[in-house]
Amino acid sequence: MLKTVLAFAVAAILGLAFIRPALAQQEEATFALPAITFAFVPAYIAEDMGYWTKRGLTVKQTVITGIGAMNAVLSRSVEFSISSMPTVIRANVRGQKVIAIGGAFEGTAVEVVMRNEAAKAAGITESSPVDKRAQALKGKTVAMLAPNTIVHGYLRYFAKKGGIDPERDFKIAVMSQEASIAAIKSGAVDAMAQVLPYSTISIHNGTAMMLTSGPRGEFPELNPFALNGITSLPALCDQKPTLCQKMIGGYQEAMIYLLDHPQESKAILKKRIPGMDEGAFDDAFEMTRKWTPRTMKISDAGIKNAQELMVIGGMLKEEERLSSFNDIYTNKYVN
Repeated sequence: MLKTVLAFAVAAILGLAFIRPALAQQEEATFALPAITFAFVPAYIAEDMGYWTKRGLTVKQTVITGIGAMNAVLSRSVEFSISSMPTVIRANVRGQKVIAIGGAFEGTAVEVVMRNEAAKAAGITESSPVDKRAQALKGKTVAMLAPNTIVHGYLRYFAKKGGIDPERDFKIAVMSQEASIAAIKSGAVDAMAQVLPYSTISIHNGTAMMLTSGPRGEFPELNPFALNGITSLPALCDQKPTLCQKMIGGYQEAMIYLLDHPQESKAILKKRIPGMDEGAFDDAFEMTRKWTPRTMKISDAGIKNAQELMVIGGMLKEEERLSSFNDIYTNKYVN
């Protein structure tokens, strides 16, 4: 009996010896997302499935709209953000040193839709040549969330590829995604440039047709395209490499889960975006999965194409091109 008691006591002591170091390795991080949207579904999966927690990382997610997510990293208000690679490029061009430590989405998620009546009047369909579809924008008003974003860059790229001037041949109306969808329906605007899933809603409610779509294969010369990445300040990962490894490890596991378990991933996403039309939801969800890679490794080719869109799309001046991307991304935290 005494031997049994002693054995339990020794086991308990040894157990504590192993537990204490594990607890000591628990780390915390803050993570800024620029919106609640389909492109960031791995962040929701990682949280709900405990992929960060099991690695010894507690992640506090917060939504800081648009460029504010990147600015929060630059101001050291948060450790990490998920931001577009064009934003990372532009920040570094301006001397704001920020680095991408993992890629999260490989295609352009931007689409432009046109109100059915306007498309019919212009005599175009979704299968019309790109120049005819672009020229249908002449004299029209296009709704979008904000100017000089990746959405605006893609719209300009489309216009220039179609032979029209994006600064003079049509007008931009800045409004929220919800207001844009309502404006298309009412006829207050003729077209809308948005990211998934908002671009799909007007298609599925029968008020618009697809004018151009990056995720559906328009402009294959832009692929691969480094759209979103996990970003941080370079010094953070130098000082806390395990923090960055855990952050990337949990997010990448969530990306793989999204690819391998679509139905379960849908359920997780619907908790963040409830009440959406089922057809529009499924459409945007499949496009999101299509461009979600199994690895977070970033390539020069993807960043080069992102920079090309920025230059042609008016987000970056020709003389501002980065000749090397060595200082703006790293793959050393990706397995």
